[in-house]
Amino acid sequence: MASINIRRDVKDSFYRYKMPKLQGKIEGKGNGIKTVLPNIAEVARALSRPPAYPTKYFGGELGAQVKIEEKNDRYIVNGAHDVNKLQDLLDGFIDRFVLCGNCKNPETDLIITRDSSIIRQCMACGQRSDVDMRHKLATYIIKNPPPKDKKGGQHASAGTSSSNGHTEGGEEEGDPTEEMDRLAKQAAELEIDEDDDWEVDLDTSAEAVARRQKALAGNFIQGDEDENAEDPYDLLGDFITSKPESDLEIFNKAKELNLYKKHRALIVVVQCLFTNPSTIAKDVAKHATLLRSFGDSDKHQRAVLGGFERVIGDNLD
Repeated sequence: MASINIRRDVKDSFYRYKMPKLQGKIEGKGNGIKTVLPNIAEVARALSRPPAYPTKYFGGELGAQVKIEEKNDRYIVNGAHDVNKLQDLLDGFIDRFVLCGNCKNPETDLIITRDSSIIRQCMACGQRSDVDMRHKLATYIIKNPPPKDKKGGQHASAGTSSSNGHTEGGEEEGDPTEEMDRLAKQAAELEIDEDDDWEVDLDTSAEAVARRQKALAGNFIQGDEDENAEDPYDLLGDFITSKPESDLEIFNKAKELNLYKKHRALIVVVQCLFTNPSTIAKDVAKHATLLRSFGDSDKHQRAVLGGFERVIGDNLD
């Protein structure tokens, strides 16, 4: 089956986000004529949305009734409709209900808030963007919220699919982004099992700064008897400098290395992630969720400051 870019305005053939090209089949005659969408479930799965959503969107935009048979995987729009026009309408659905309002990445989940509004949670940049609640489809989504597997979010995996077009499987501890938020809230109450010998030196003299920079350099675990063992902090730093796709991947790597509660890990994260002092203020807002996920105790906050001190110190003329 031919695949196309989810964002058709992107002409790059190596664009990573693909979907099947929409197919349409006209059946019936006269008043009973209809357009069947034989592969809308596959298209919707690529968008991490239930196939009922784009089908309903088509009906709303065309002023036509739709028929949804999830058990039979059959989706119909009444009337004869050109598939190219439907593909153009799908672009509108993607722009309004899939793409992140900030980075235009399609890797988003729909979240219904307590006040019955809809937001797009981006798994790439972490931003949340509002959905236009004036659109007819918004009401349908509120009444028919996107299902979420207990073991992951809408983007949990590309494994087996459910009848509504969402994937199942993924993280064992629930939605990764919610896990990051949960850890950030609980971090202050956790008793962190770390060395207590790292204290803040408030001396701002050049000698004191140089002393702290030296202490922060190199490995971040003291007293490791096995010199040949791979330092998990170094592994985390190497992973971040390899430029992963999202903060979520960094968070998962820290969990894999058992560093996601460690205040010292924040030193590594800051030094490897914030490499340009002139954009630190902007970048902090972008990566705030990741930084909070490690904890917000005094040690964690000092680690962040220490990391930024090193970044700025390394870039002084």
